[in-house]
Amino acid sequence: MPLYRTDAIVIRSMDFSESDKIVTFFTRDFGKLRGIAKGAKKSKKRFSNTLELFSYISLLFFQKENLELARINNCSIIKAHMEIYKDIEKMAYGSYFIELINELVGEREKNNEVFNLLVDSLSMINGHKLGEEIARIFEIRLLSLVGYQPQLQGCLTCGHRLSNGEMFWFSSVKGGIVCNRCSHGQGNLSPISPGTLKILLLARDMDFRKIHRLIFSKQALMESKDAIANFIQYQMGKEPNSMKFLKKIHGLV
Repeated sequence: MPLYRTDAIVIRSMDFSESDKIVTFFTRDFGKLRGIAKGAKKSKKRFSNTLELFSYISLLFFQKENLELARINNCSIIKAHMEIYKDIEKMAYGSYFIELINELVGEREKNNEVFNLLVDSLSMINGHKLGEEIARIFEIRLLSLVGYQPQLQGCLTCGHRLSNGEMFWFSSVKGGIVCNRCSHGQGNLSPISPGTLKILLLARDMDFRKIHRLIFSKQALMESKDAIANFIQYQMGKEPNSMKFLKKIHGLV
């Protein structure tokens, strides 16, 4: 069997027997990958602390053609993200990132930019105390990378461009904004101001190394959540379980 090495993030880990684990990884070179780690619960040398959720690792595995599960040979830790485990809100955001990738990225679908986004986002929540803006940043960047990028720069119906002071409306069904004139007669619209649209465009396009400088106003947080989180829910056909948990943490349900 061919032997492969790649960087990976652990996105699911479950016991399979007395000594084995079934682990799902999001990898740099192979997309989502499921594998069996034989003896993982007993072997401290080969798998010590590397198969925990959110772990950023170097993964060595065998893959036999036509077999669904890879055979995990060895893992070494790159970054454990231990601070995430000390904060329930950080765990909830990390779980939300992973759930969106599970839902919006296909099996064995390589996407190096999405991998880097997940690595950078987990590193950010591991090292900083952040608010709800991190979810909006991750959402808008992920959508742009997996082919669901919403139109935020002009009306989908007439093409009218953003201008200061003029309210727009976000349509989850159409996947973008419509101006006030074109909004008449349309349902399921969320109001969204030019300021919120501009901050979302910055969140999408800004160098991630500078993203912590981005400041969302209370209005921008509220409007962007109504628009982008609901758009994702529309695309998935359901509300993400991790979003339900985040709402409980924030006392919204």
